[in-house]
Amino acid sequence: MPELPDVEFVRRRLTAALRGGTITSARSKDLRLLRPQSPAAFTRGLVGRTVREVRRRGKWLCLELDDGTRLFSHLGMTGWWHERGCDAPEERSERARIDVRRGKGRCRSLRYVDSRRFGRLMVARDDIPEWRELGQDPFAKGIHVGTLAAALASRRRAVKEVLMDQMVLAGIGNILATEGLWRARVDPRSRSDALSRADVTKIARGLEKAIRRQLATRKKPEGEWQDVFAVYGRSGEPCPRCGSTIARVVIGGRATAFCKGCQVRSWPRARQRESTPGQ
Repeated sequence: MPELPDVEFVRRRLTAALRGGTITSARSKDLRLLRPQSPAAFTRGLVGRTVREVRRRGKWLCLELDDGTRLFSHLGMTGWWHERGCDAPEERSERARIDVRRGKGRCRSLRYVDSRRFGRLMVARDDIPEWRELGQDPFAKGIHVGTLAAALASRRRAVKEVLMDQMVLAGIGNILATEGLWRARVDPRSRSDALSRADVTKIARGLEKAIRRQLATRKKPEGEWQDVFAVYGRSGEPCPRCGSTIARVVIGGRATAFCKGCQVRSWPRARQRESTPGQ
């Protein structure tokens, strides 16, 4: 599933292709993608409008148009925007198409492709609830440690589960949570309310570094990430930091790789007292 770095990468490409351009055509027949709107409403809300800006928050994209209309896009599990010439044939699994022209320049076509159809496209005159209710964005302004500490302390779940809650941190998914916790040396099974302020600070910085690392290493417009992961997808291999074998566990229904050798598990205080020798 696309995570924050993927969506930020798409935002930059859409900005280069769309900003300042006038939408000459917009169409989609995919009722699941457009739900609850109609294909006619999608076309009517976009054609003739100029794209002012392309924003991102978490895993959501927002195209702001000159009349205040906004097009919100979520990539779901397999969605992606491809830039093509307007005369290019339809893409495999193409679900929507937006054609744009800048002045007398050539027409460019943005094709939304989504094989599994879990994405969303929504035309609105104001921010939608799915956008407004997202938590802090780790890339836009960095992670506020105090806010994250309060969110973790108020929950009693594995820290990795909380980090993937979009109401806590927008855009963090399985990959970033796994990599960020490894960088912070925190066991993903640790109870969120058992972490110290120092732990939370390390987690915040670890996530920020993981995001920057991924953004710096993606080169091809439609290619996969290069080999940038320290532990994600590497269970059974040696930890690049301490050499211990990377373990695998399922947390919140997601496979999680971590190092038992250098990622420390934090327990609630009551559990810590029970396990302390001599007490």
